Amino acid sequence: MQTKVFLCVTASAVVTLVTAGARAHELQCEKTVEGQAAVVVDQYPTTLHYKVTVTNVHPTDESVVLSANDTLQSLDFNLPLTLAVGQSASDSYTIVISSFEECARLAGTSGDTNGPVVLENVFSIGWDLGSAQCMAEVTCLPGEMPPPTGSGATRTMGFFKTHETALQSCLDQGAIDLGFISVSTLPDALGLLWGSPREFADGTTRTGLDKFRFLLARQTLVAICNVRLFGTDDGGLTAEAVAALSGNDCTLLSSLESQVDAFNNSGDSVGFPSGFTPGPATPTHAESIATDPTSPSGLSCQ
Repeated sequence: MQTKVFLCVTASAVVTLVTAGARAHELQCEKTVEGQAAVVVDQYPTTLHYKVTVTNVHPTDESVVLSANDTLQSLDFNLPLTLAVGQSASDSYTIVISSFEECARLAGTSGDTNGPVVLENVFSIGWDLGSAQCMAEVTCLPGEMPPPTGSGATRTMGFFKTHETALQSCLDQGAIDLGFISVSTLPDALGLLWGSPREFADGTTRTGLDKFRFLLARQTLVAICNVRLFGTDDGGLTAEAVAALSGNDCTLLSSLESQVDAFNNSGDSVGFPSGFTPGPATPTHAESIATDPTSPSGLSCQ
């Protein structure tokens, strides 16, 4: 799902404030959204990528960051953080704005407004003698919601984990690329659907990135089968999910997991297309042949 983003010409988003008595410009901060100081969006849901950077601009001395706060997200700069002359430290995060009304709520504006709303979110830092703030600006337009996905039949994970015939029919159309793994056999596909989000098959605890990937991967596998078997339009959602699965942005993975799950539920009451045979439900046998294809990656969330 591609975000429509326009560059908005505004004044600089970087503002430095220093308390009286401080050595001027010891630290400076910068915040961007989609790499810019300001953007305009008019399609929802939209994914926004923020980045904040702290730089020591003192000409001769190191500076210590004592506080770092963002109005949208909790950040981890491992404070106190000492920066050498000219050294910088950055952090980034992603948020998904599901609707114009949500943008208005985040901006502190009534959700029933008909005009543009401006979401100004501030990043602030502090050191022993001063502080600084910087801001990125998002202007949300009412726009139009994209056509609802799931206008055809879909089935949930519960259906595909118990209907081996249907799942095999999906696999017969080719291996399923899930970004960090490829699934081509029935036992592996069932292994994702029957596997535990808490632990791998060998009992090793599944945490962090591995857990977020697992949760999104199984919903994405189901969504791909819904598209393959029933021709239901996903609005590009599965492609976005596969791209995210190859990365380590856990905030994005979590957000997409709920979106893909909603797609899989969107046409659950719609009848199967003519000629499709789901086969019988065989939960006991399906679980018995399931083999979790995932293993610890050793990687961490962004």
